[in-house]
Amino acid sequence: MNSELKLEGSASDKSFDFTLHSETGIIPATFWNALEPAGARTPITLLQHGGPFHKRHERSDLLAETVVARTGGAVLLIDGPIHGRRRTDELSVEEMFAAFRQHWREDPGIEGMVSDWGMALDAVLEQGWADPDRVAWFGVSMGTAYGIPLCAADTRIKAATIGMWGTDWGQETSLLENARRMKTPVLFHIKSEDEIFSTDGQRELFDALGSPNKCLHTYPGGHSLTAPGQLDEILDFIARAFARDRDGGS
Repeated sequence: MNSELKLEGSASDKSFDFTLHSETGIIPATFWNALEPAGARTPITLLQHGGPFHKRHERSDLLAETVVARTGGAVLLIDGPIHGRRRTDELSVEEMFAAFRQHWREDPGIEGMVSDWGMALDAVLEQGWADPDRVAWFGVSMGTAYGIPLCAADTRIKAATIGMWGTDWGQETSLLENARRMKTPVLFHIKSEDEIFSTDGQRELFDALGSPNKCLHTYPGGHSLTAPGQLDEILDFIARAFARDRDGGS
């Protein structure tokens, strides 16, 4: 599908926004440049924000900066299906969480998000901002809900860090079917006191993953990335994946 890229700011900036205009609408995106100038050998992490936030929320910015600092690579984000610049209004975190919960249960737009992520990655690669052979996915919570079907469909993604999502919120049949189709190497995190998803529901989703190389770690605490060592493990996993791809899989 053809799309037109409209850049906001300069591609040499530390981070900049761009939009893709296609037949199906607008895809709002943010790109964070790597520590070294972006180019054809630059690894890239596709980073999906959580359900109550958007791609330019302060938490998204901080996480993207951290990914760049720890992996050395670039980061790409897009707004979720009803988030950020896809809206004409601005909701509080609590209101956005409730709106996304209803959206996921009634009309989650999984195919649309998979298509949007594919087009956003296409655009970045066409611009020469990243390496098509060194692509990773980082998406816990809502990023798992959309990341699993994306990784099942897009073989360019060589490693995925997901988790903090389970079979407790609806769309279980679709989610489990996509999980079985997913072959990407996976690091999956469960939170033992998650107030949204049960441990059994999270474990059921992990067990369904068809990836021959998958690792499950359980961390204490509720539905957040704040357990000691949790974010470090995710970023180390991505960095190791990039190093293997750089060295030809050794």
